Amino acid sequence: MKIVVLAAGYGTRLYPLTYHLAKSLIPINKKPIIYFLFDKIKFLEKKFPVDEIRVVVNKKFYKDFLSWKKRFKIKAKILNDGSLCPEDRLGTIKDMKFAFRSTNADWLVLGGDNLFDDNLIGFLKFAKKHSPHCSIGLYDVGSKSEAKRFGIVVLNKDFRIVSFQEKPKKPASTLAASCIYFFPRQSLRLLNEFVLKNPNIDASGRYIAWLAKKSKVFGYRLSGHWMDIGHFHSLKLAEKLFN
Repeated sequence: MKIVVLAAGYGTRLYPLTYHLAKSLIPINKKPIIYFLFDKIKFLEKKFPVDEIRVVVNKKFYKDFLSWKKRFKIKAKILNDGSLCPEDRLGTIKDMKFAFRSTNADWLVLGGDNLFDDNLIGFLKFAKKHSPHCSIGLYDVGSKSEAKRFGIVVLNKDFRIVSFQEKPKKPASTLAASCIYFFPRQSLRLLNEFVLKNPNIDASGRYIAWLAKKSKVFGYRLSGHWMDIGHFHSLKLAEKLFN
């Protein structure tokens, strides 16, 4: 298994903070957001063999991530996707395709700006059980009003995703899709197919919605807290929940 951390976004909703600082490198209790992900990865490596870790970043903050890697002695390959500003970003879908290149492996994908409690052991066991189909991590956000902010899924009794709605006005459930994905190697051809047919789509939720109709996608309910750092309020809350 290989792991990719997606950290090439520009965090424009956090301007001016993120104008000179990558969102994944924002400190939470004096530790970069991405540091918490690598704590999870270290634990995972005790349970599952990990062949390689790749971190996809943009050209603007590439040197900052190299410095972070050196400072925290991180064993990962930093990949520069070549973009310099929000207008020329590749987007999540193409960044995944960029990271997967020249490999024939199963991939665990993690969003570089996500904070969560779950250790992912149960998720990976679930995902491997449902391979060669894809699996995604889900969090119950607790209310329909809160669900309007996220990509919302509906599961059947077999934990298969039968519906995916992006920021729905009338959510069908409270299960939100996080940026935690497991893509078995057999499924990667479908990512290539999607990119060819939809070259201008960069939101991962659109791909998952397409994939759930094209093939099968399974959802696993993760435990504990989860946050997508997207605004200043979430930064303040993260300080209380993660240390």
